[in-house]
Amino acid sequence: MRFSRFAQFAATLFLFAIALTAPGHAQGNKQIISGTYYEDRASHVSSGNSMITLTLTQTPTNKFVNITNVSCIVATFASQAFPYGQLQLGTAPGQNDIGRTYTLRGISPIPNAGGYNFYSVGVDGMFFKIGPGRFPSIALYSTVPSSGGLYLWGDCTVTGTLSDS
Repeated sequence: MRFSRFAQFAATLFLFAIALTAPGHAQGNKQIISGTYYEDRASHVSSGNSMITLTLTQTPTNKFVNITNVSCIVATFASQAFPYGQLQLGTAPGQNDIGRTYTLRGISPIPNAGGYNFYSVGVDGMFFKIGPGRFPSIALYSTVPSSGGLYLWGDCTVTGTLSDS
């Protein structure tokens, strides 16, 4: 009897130790809302397309979101370039049917790093107001090379504040 309790306790301790040492999983496109602070993240990769859409989570249905910062890393094949992206709004995930956009330019290119070009996008001090219950997304565009394949990867984080109006 004592041995079976000890074995259960030991097994529980063992599983708990494994759980504590297991690697943490990345935040999978989930908003962080704390008081008036707002943050969301999205990433996407595509081979064969010169445009990708990073779909962010629907904004809260009872608050306005004021985006103040966008930060991205973008990669293309070395034969391509990243001319720009845009923050856009829709009434459904990934859509741009509201007609409001904010242009994002690629800066700090690191050309031909292992067959890829890397770009960073950093926009601070912006003010892009999003209505309650909207679906923001970020569209990223690349040039199309005269020969070779297409590759486009982006990972973006947006931060801002929440307000009642």
